Amino acid sequence: MVRPLVYYAITIFMGCFTFLILTIDPILGAVIAASFLGIMYFTIEKKFFYLVLCFFVVSATNYYSYFNINLPNKPNVKVRISDKSTYYCYAKYNGKKIVLEGDIFKLTEGRNVWISGNFKKSPVYERGIVGTYKVFDYKICDEDLIFVIENFRSNLYQKFSPILGKEKAALVMGVCFGDSGYIEKNQKEDFKKLGISHVISVSGLHMSVVYKALEIILGYKIAILFSFLYMVFTGGQASTIRAFIMIFVLKISSKVYKKYDSLSSLSLAAIILLIIRPFSILDIGFMLSFLCVLGIILFNKKVKKVLYKLPSILNESFSLSISSQIFSLPYVVFALKTFSLGFIFGNLLLLPFYTVVVILGNIGLGLSGINALFNLINYGLYTVLSIIEFIQKILGVLLPEMIYFSYIESLVVFGLYLCYLGIKSGHKQFKYVPLCVILIIVFQNYKVFPEISYININKNDIVLVQYKKNTIAVSAGNINGSGIKMPVKIDRVISGYIGDSTINLGGGCILRLISHGRKLEAQVYFLEKTNNKVTSFVFNDKVLFNNTNKEIIAFSNIVKLKWDDTFVPAGTIINKYIIIGSRVIKFL
Repeated sequence: MVRPLVYYAITIFMGCFTFLILTIDPILGAVIAASFLGIMYFTIEKKFFYLVLCFFVVSATNYYSYFNINLPNKPNVKVRISDKSTYYCYAKYNGKKIVLEGDIFKLTEGRNVWISGNFKKSPVYERGIVGTYKVFDYKICDEDLIFVIENFRSNLYQKFSPILGKEKAALVMGVCFGDSGYIEKNQKEDFKKLGISHVISVSGLHMSVVYKALEIILGYKIAILFSFLYMVFTGGQASTIRAFIMIFVLKISSKVYKKYDSLSSLSLAAIILLIIRPFSILDIGFMLSFLCVLGIILFNKKVKKVLYKLPSILNESFSLSISSQIFSLPYVVFALKTFSLGFIFGNLLLLPFYTVVVILGNIGLGLSGINALFNLINYGLYTVLSIIEFIQKILGVLLPEMIYFSYIESLVVFGLYLCYLGIKSGHKQFKYVPLCVILIIVFQNYKVFPEISYININKNDIVLVQYKKNTIAVSAGNINGSGIKMPVKIDRVISGYIGDSTINLGGGCILRLISHGRKLEAQVYFLEKTNNKVTSFVFNDKVLFNNTNKEIIAFSNIVKLKWDDTFVPAGTIINKYIIIGSRVIKFL
């Protein structure tokens, strides 16, 4: 079997994915597992098939083990604060991510803490969260190396700010050290429009630049060591781990006189990451990192040949940008529901300058203890960042706005792209698939199952309710629906909503909407079978609300639809929930 690591990486990914589907729909999960293993059985040698089967079982078991955890019932549990904001606090227990609730917002990132309270297992698969811990009491542990690193990063921002200003210092922290917490939301939206969001989180590009600069100055051995330390210092994101593994394999293979195979190296990085972090199959950063590199490996040379008439510098830049988008672009449309028409120009004009920022920022890191030299580096950074700011303003005016897609439209784009690949590979039967896609587009506004989405416009929460042919938008603020960037016809807009009322979605399912000032909370109630005939409030051509205080009804289950504290452009979906039977499935 040629390139066995590629098969093993795909198998581990499918093992994790299959178990994820099993938790949602056991029958569908079983069908996917049987189909994948059946294809492997009939297409590869039997001795390799048994290895593939072992990898599949191990990966599925590993995925199950990660999420199937209960914190020990003892007075003190030791956790490390991993991420914190005004609205949430995440911690890690034995490498597993948990949400902390309670009076814990005085804690700082990177700190070890003894906590006491109650743990509830409630996995959030796309974020690698295994459950929620209600903290009653906590005690801060002594400082350790990781806390010192986190504290040093925090102080570094304060050192950059006096000369650069807060906005430019925030960019340096994001671009050079992977700490994007200081970057304003409007800046992030500008980066999305320009198609260069990857520069504000430490990626494979950053690792490559840092390693290459270190190798030229210090040699490959010291460069590998410092690159590893840089990977740890910047938080060990999936893209930097992937890049470090590939660089390490490349250098080691040349020293032991073995031929370097980029696909096998990429597969090895995927295997290691998925074993350590099985939840990465739903991590956008993980997927984009691997899809970009896969596109470059498979298509960069081909694109270069097509663009052979361009000067070599332009040829190199265009071919890298285009080949890296071949697989990642359809995924971005599918996962983020957005598409930037100016990504080529953004990458071509701005990436060279951001490469300089990465180099200067890391030199500044090394010289942070020598004020005179550190200030000199800061003046250089200020100049480069001012040039970047000027170019971004011009591009912001010249380039068109981002295109926003609905969930169905993103599936259509992804499906058409897969059809194209199938036809290009010689499978002519794929030419009939677009007919199905057209039918999907025609009926995209007809919702077989109720869908509830959270949207925010100008700090006004909106709950969008879609079922069958009906769509309503409810907001505690003053909205008219024009700011919703979704291709959907809204039948009714209810603004200035105040109170605590319910909508009957039919089938024993009730949606409860509770206003908290400009905030709006949605909950789904499933009626007991004996109460399924309640029809005093209906959802059809005319939406009627019912005050919950006037009804005493038995419920079999109550599900709170949580609102994630993540940034998306105003008017686009933050979270989407679909109600299937007696289950609420989170899609975004």
